[in-house]
Amino acid sequence: MTFIFLAILLFSINNVLWKKNLENTSVTSLMAYRSFFTSVISLIYIWLFVDIRLISFTEFIKVTLGSVSGVLGLFCMLFALKNISLQWIGIYNLIGVIFTALYLLIFENFDLNESVVGILTIFLGFGFFIFSTSKNRLRITIKQHFLLILMTLFFTVVSVIHWKNLISNVPPLVIIANQELIVFMVSLAVTLKTISSSAIKETISSKFSQVLLMSIVVIGAFTSSLMGLKVTDPLVSGLIFLASPLTTILFSAYFFKEKVTTKNWLAIGIISLGAFLLHIQTV
Repeated sequence: MTFIFLAILLFSINNVLWKKNLENTSVTSLMAYRSFFTSVISLIYIWLFVDIRLISFTEFIKVTLGSVSGVLGLFCMLFALKNISLQWIGIYNLIGVIFTALYLLIFENFDLNESVVGILTIFLGFGFFIFSTSKNRLRITIKQHFLLILMTLFFTVVSVIHWKNLISNVPPLVIIANQELIVFMVSLAVTLKTISSSAIKETISSKFSQVLLMSIVVIGAFTSSLMGLKVTDPLVSGLIFLASPLTTILFSAYFFKEKVTTKNWLAIGIISLGAFLLHIQTV
């Protein structure tokens, strides 16, 4: 439990740091810069503590598939987050339990009838949240909704794949290093192709301390979440992780002075209730 609660706090802080640093920096250059540090840190830990010769080729492929999905989800999240409120990340993380439940329903033969109430409650709360923000500055476009849906889908795939990798005794550090290396390679390739060398040098010189802090926070968050996920299944850990989106929303209101209205809180409460019911009904 301690690992999961620590991950909740660190992931919420990580979201705040992403939002703050994206305000005047390109998405891909910030991704490449941060993932350089996280790759180096995780590879040092692997060199010290993990015998990678014990990892089979099949396990490596499975870990890489999860990492690719994670990279796609991160791209979707950051391109959306650059122009929207952090509250939307929290909302879509809350409704992500629907995708996890659908996986269990399709591939693990769970009964759909037991999940209807939770799913409908989530949709009710989500619709009410969209309605309550339709006339204020939290309103977002169809394209941004689409990016957030893709983000949620890709992150759910990551959760399921890495859960299976962990119960196959793949070391968490291997998963983290693999993910961060792929993030680094992809984002660096895109950055070199689309961003000028002068802009890259400016990011490197002006963002060093911020990016180093982001790297330390996200390594801690990944390690804590994977250690927590290792001892339970995605739905049980997800039940506790419901606090993470709520913490993200609270941090959004505190750090960015974003107003959360009574209607917003009511909608968030309905979504949270639906997510809780869905967990209970599918466990």
